[in-house]
Amino acid sequence: MAEQLNDAHASTGWLASSREAIAAMGDALSRFPVTVIFLFLMALQANAMVADIDLAPVWIPDSVRDEDLLLALLAAVFASFAATLLAQAWRLSALIAALLALLAGVAAFTVMWPTMADRTVEWAFLASLMALVPIAPFAGRGSGNAFWMFTARLAFAAALGLLAFVLFGGGISAILASLTHLFGIDIPNDFYEHIWASIGLFVAPLFGLGQTPRVFDEEPGGHEHDMMQRGMRALGDFAAVPLLIIYAVILHLYVAKIIVTGEVPQGQIGWLVLTYGSCIVAVLLLTKPFLDTARAPTRFFVRFWPLFLLVPLFLLFYALSLRVDAFGWTVQRYFLGLFGLVMLVLVVLQLVPRARGDIRMIAGIPVLALLAGSFGPQGALDWSLSSQRERFLEIVRGEPEDLQTKAEALAVLRYLNGENAALDVAPDGFVQEDDESLYRQVAHAWGLDPDNPVQRGRQWYSYDRGSSVAVALEGFDVLLQHVKLDKEDGGSGPLSLPNGTRLKLVLNKNALSLEPETGTPTFFKIDTVRIVELSAQVDQSALLRLEADGKQIVLIPTYLFASSYPETVLTHFSGGVLLRSSDWE
Repeated sequence: MAEQLNDAHASTGWLASSREAIAAMGDALSRFPVTVIFLFLMALQANAMVADIDLAPVWIPDSVRDEDLLLALLAAVFASFAATLLAQAWRLSALIAALLALLAGVAAFTVMWPTMADRTVEWAFLASLMALVPIAPFAGRGSGNAFWMFTARLAFAAALGLLAFVLFGGGISAILASLTHLFGIDIPNDFYEHIWASIGLFVAPLFGLGQTPRVFDEEPGGHEHDMMQRGMRALGDFAAVPLLIIYAVILHLYVAKIIVTGEVPQGQIGWLVLTYGSCIVAVLLLTKPFLDTARAPTRFFVRFWPLFLLVPLFLLFYALSLRVDAFGWTVQRYFLGLFGLVMLVLVVLQLVPRARGDIRMIAGIPVLALLAGSFGPQGALDWSLSSQRERFLEIVRGEPEDLQTKAEALAVLRYLNGENAALDVAPDGFVQEDDESLYRQVAHAWGLDPDNPVQRGRQWYSYDRGSSVAVALEGFDVLLQHVKLDKEDGGSGPLSLPNGTRLKLVLNKNALSLEPETGTPTFFKIDTVRIVELSAQVDQSALLRLEADGKQIVLIPTYLFASSYPETVLTHFSGGVLLRSSDWE
């Protein structure tokens, strides 16, 4: 009996568990050798950063940061992993798989390298490479159901890797902390950082790689299928699909409102449509293998989802065209437009019988589009810079006179300067000096004031100054302290002046109204240009001298807040007010 128990539990002992963990890591090394090498280099670089050791060769420019090398290696990890899975799914030889992975890894590393990364949208490039991992094995082969099953198992492997990271890192850290607290053994803080860096960037990913599924043609079935089916049906039938149908109705009603009233779409409409379209894609990917038993709402939605998208896409393109005509292309608008084009392509593909409902295309086309738009001359950054260069030159060559147009040109120049492209719009004969920033030099060269405080497109302006200030009274004999006014609260309670007059202060749009208990209120207008100027002078004390109907007051603001959409309106004032009591007798 004892022998039988020992045999039954032989595979669950400590030794067997250790062997399995080592075998899984060995399996990862044998299946993904190039990816493991990139992981090792990434962990090595991270540990060097912790130890403040520079591993970069001497020929690498000083401007290259250690973080840049780390991100480039991360891109190489994703690219080599996807390439290896592609080769294995097509049953290519181990040598060809390794060469393909090396080529993909080096290419991704090059795109992310700082000399090229100035024109790479890093988050989009990394996100697209990561999303490409489950898609790559099904390029030109397999089925939608097999893709779904492989992705689910790959997500489970990633979850195991994350769990290994938490358990290994947390467990070792807890052991070391116990040695410090119980036995007084001093463990340097850097040692903890080395542990977490090594486990997070090498050990845990290696463990996760070892759990990567080997089979690429398995489809959901059996007891496992029944469990997933219940979960996906609940998600689609009772949550996602009803909410998306309601969302679609709201967007359609908004379009009807635009048609009836002629109202211009609000600035955030693109992101609302993006959210809606992304949720549609997510629902299709999650529920497609289980539609044979789905309830009527889900079947209806999955069958007619292209029709639900046509009007929101029209709304997206209309709103985007208005913003681009007014302000040119930016990275965000580029990706919104790219998303709209991708969704339109997916809608059109539903007319092709072979492509209809294929979740490989529904997942793959957006990922490939994001990858293509993340770098290169066709990418979001180059496209946006070209648009903003043209916009800036069009403005300055028109020799603008008003402050708003000049401020618009300065806003574009700031954007170009942030992307190291300000020199591209310098006038002919421009010579760069070292004693001033390039932004200011180019602005001066075009006759612009780089300190112009007026900015288009801002949603609010504020001034916050709580330090002491000395004020010359200049004939004013009454100081109202700690005045707090809000445009919505109806003003302050009546304040008694030394001569007995009682005044009520009310903030009314861009005017301060002083209302005596008897008599006519006096409205002191506050210039919106002055409000905007104050928002750029937060490090300076400010006084607002106002005059109306022969009366004068001085505002000593400690805090101002003004909304600027759709127009600049002062909504809050805090500070002091100087009066002449003779004006209110």
